[in-house]
Amino acid sequence: MVQLAHELVDEAAARSPAALALRHGADRISYAALAGAAARVAAALRACGAGTDERVAVRLPACPAFVMTLLGAWAAGCAVVPIDPDLDDERCAALLRDCGAGVLVAGAADLASLNGVLQACPMLRTVVVHGGAAPANTVPRMLDWEAFLAIPGGAAGAPAAAALATLLYRIDAGGEPRGMALSHRNLVAGAQATLRCAALGTGDRVLSALPLHSDYGLNALLATFAAGATAVLDTACADPYSDSDSDSDAGKALERLLDTGEASGLFASPATLKQLAGLQLARAAGCLRYLVCAGGGLDREALEVLRGALPRTRIHLLYDIGDACRSTSLMPSALDERPGSIGQALPYSEWRVLRPDGRECAAGEAGELVRCGALVTLGYWNDPQRNTRHFRALPAMPGLSRRETGYYPGVCARKDPDGFLYLVDTRSDIIITQGYRVSPRDVEKIVVGTGLVAEAAAVGVAHPVLGQVIAVLATPRPGARLDSSILFGACQARLPRHMLPAMVDVRRAPLPRAGDGQIDRALLAGELAPLFAEVTAEVTAEVRP
Repeated sequence: MVQLAHELVDEAAARSPAALALRHGADRISYAALAGAAARVAAALRACGAGTDERVAVRLPACPAFVMTLLGAWAAGCAVVPIDPDLDDERCAALLRDCGAGVLVAGAADLASLNGVLQACPMLRTVVVHGGAAPANTVPRMLDWEAFLAIPGGAAGAPAAAALATLLYRIDAGGEPRGMALSHRNLVAGAQATLRCAALGTGDRVLSALPLHSDYGLNALLATFAAGATAVLDTACADPYSDSDSDSDAGKALERLLDTGEASGLFASPATLKQLAGLQLARAAGCLRYLVCAGGGLDREALEVLRGALPRTRIHLLYDIGDACRSTSLMPSALDERPGSIGQALPYSEWRVLRPDGRECAAGEAGELVRCGALVTLGYWNDPQRNTRHFRALPAMPGLSRRETGYYPGVCARKDPDGFLYLVDTRSDIIITQGYRVSPRDVEKIVVGTGLVAEAAAVGVAHPVLGQVIAVLATPRPGARLDSSILFGACQARLPRHMLPAMVDVRRAPLPRAGDGQIDRALLAGELAPLFAEVTAEVTAEVRP
């Protein structure tokens, strides 16, 4: 397997230089030509002073220049930050400031509005203007695309295999940008996983109705290059995650492209596929070998329509878990056999279901879901609090000399004997201790009712004799004099013995929060998992603060 994402194209060019890599309108670009263009972009970036790990932002629709910039930035040792072309200018500027981009490649049509906000991005030195002339004597400096490629004196570098490769941003509910950092290892393994899942081949013509600034769109492009196949780019088809039930321009554009009978593979969102189910697919049925649904949750009625209209097409439903895109794959034929399942892990995408003590759950046993292996990302950009919540060292495994990092999305799940995953309602977090079933919320209500604490969390911690014991973590009410002994005494006066905590911890910092704003009990349970790991069978049921 290649080590760096741009080497997917270099390798394909070495095997079959004349093979078609990109189709965009009337443009036809071979793998040799694409590799050469990427090398020119890399040299130009180096000549502009872009160094290893510098962020290069790209605000372009799906077009050859986007792909050339992507590959060239990686070849220069830089990290790429794809930006949604439809993002408003203020949020675009906030994203550029957050990632600290030194170079921006943007369309000429965007400049008029962007000019007013680029001065608020202090690290931005160079703006490359695609599709038009660049104004002179500006801050930051602006160059048109051809002038940029003609800059002499640059030399492409080779980034380390573990270097930052890409920052993929989402805009959160509060309007703030949230970036996920991906390594070259993540990108290459993700491409190979999709290649194997969908069985892409060198003769495929892959149409992605997903924008290149999204994880799924970028992955579909790289999987196509990993196979040495042809990527068909069409901006009109990119309709990422709209929930609209009405016909859209994206659906109609997709119908027109499929009607040519030339696409052998399709990647699209559930919303786009729902629209597609109401269109004419007679020509597509003869040539579409596979269809990949990005995000999994395709309406069952629309899915049945597509299965009927495309009887020879393999349909793959890819599901997300938390911020882990392309986590599992489910073939529609398994829907009837395994109702409620989100499928099996993709190749290179290992998911474990763990008990609070870190041991693997048995088949059918519910536990905390954790991602391991090559697709665990580098984490959230500029967000140490969220990183602490979701990226932690995995429990020690026999034969491993070092602890691997896992992604903990805060999801409860179970696996059947064949490895199919089922999500479990995390609200059913009953603690079973000494044979009693205890609701953590009942404990928390009584603890908060002491008037001593601002907030409290009760979690179950694995115990070799009692099954689980209760741990209470709390923060003091402003002005209250509180420590663990005082709080334990208050609990002892109010709680029956079977609900009494085995450990009380008063913390000065706020308790961690999950993505939904609730206290992250899974994180707290993970922190406390080793607490009773060394307890022997002689331990009594006595509890102490």
